[in-house]
Amino acid sequence: MPFEFSVSRLDLLQIMAAQQQVGKKSSMPILANVLIIVKDSMASLSATDTEVALRQNLTADVEQEGSLTLPAKKLYELARESASERMVFREKEKNWVEIIAGTSTYRLSGLPAEDFPDFPEFNGESLVSLPAMVFVECIDKVLFSVASEKENIPSLTNALLKVEKIEEKYFLQLVSSDAHRMTFMGREVCEEASLLSIKANTLIPRKGLVEIRRFCENIDDVFLGVEKKQLVLKVNDDILIVRLSEGVFPDCNAISKMAENEYNINIPRLDFLDALKRIDLFSEDIFHAIRIDITNGKIVLKSKNSDYGSADDEISIEYDGEDISIAFNCRYLIETLQVMIGSEIRINFSSNKEKPCKIVSNEDAGFLSIIMPMAI
Repeated sequence: MPFEFSVSRLDLLQIMAAQQQVGKKSSMPILANVLIIVKDSMASLSATDTEVALRQNLTADVEQEGSLTLPAKKLYELARESASERMVFREKEKNWVEIIAGTSTYRLSGLPAEDFPDFPEFNGESLVSLPAMVFVECIDKVLFSVASEKENIPSLTNALLKVEKIEEKYFLQLVSSDAHRMTFMGREVCEEASLLSIKANTLIPRKGLVEIRRFCENIDDVFLGVEKKQLVLKVNDDILIVRLSEGVFPDCNAISKMAENEYNINIPRLDFLDALKRIDLFSEDIFHAIRIDITNGKIVLKSKNSDYGSADDEISIEYDGEDISIAFNCRYLIETLQVMIGSEIRINFSSNKEKPCKIVSNEDAGFLSIIMPMAI
């Protein structure tokens, strides 16, 4: 039967802001649509690209139940630009829908609901409640170092999900790497998190991380489930399912031990970050290589560009060890310091130029960055 219902425009806009992102880059026309199922006093909206599936409900005044798919992007734009408080949807012949918003009337072409993929099934009894900010904070700290799709090691285009027990406390941790650096971020969670079926290589793809971050924003708690091939998040009746990737992630513990070095320097984070941004202006465009000379009482940053010239910058530090010169990709250091918090960071480094350095801060609990140096 053709549906007819009305919903709050602002409620629809909030939902469509997320829904229209899910199937945005899909090559299948039906996946650019959102599935609308109208039943009882609710309108259920679902979007998917087969990697991520999102279902959200909103209260509706229902005259006639039914289902249809409509273009997600266009529906979002209509909700964004319309000026009325409510929007009325009336399904017409041949999958056309009339949408009335105040003095405006739109006619939008849809596709049959039967052509839309089934929403993934999941085990609702295995879900564990966690603070949503755990995901927001962890994703914000590791997303920048997830490898791009061009990476020839597919597992690195994902973040590794872990739950670890440390001194009778449980921590949920995300780890990302692009083969040149590795970033860790963890937050303490309840003991029930240990019941989640997290395997040695539970890999969440980049797009899944972005959608999880959006799903968890501005809410207090979220229910999490980890199944063999998918991760499930649930808030009230809203559900996000992310398909997990297959592959083997690098040994995080082994790499972390490699970065346990003999020298440490403490340095003001913002001073170091500002100096790196200045010195990067004269680094080569491809590798952004800079040299860092560490000597008694100071750290000197140097860059050289064959077209423009060179730059030096100096920061005072407390250090009385041997003189060391190390080269890094400047952008890796900048991106790391930009996601960190705190006034001071500690860099752990080695005289062995083939060993990675480690960056932490006492004011940024749970965060660890490991960066490989470059050949000078």
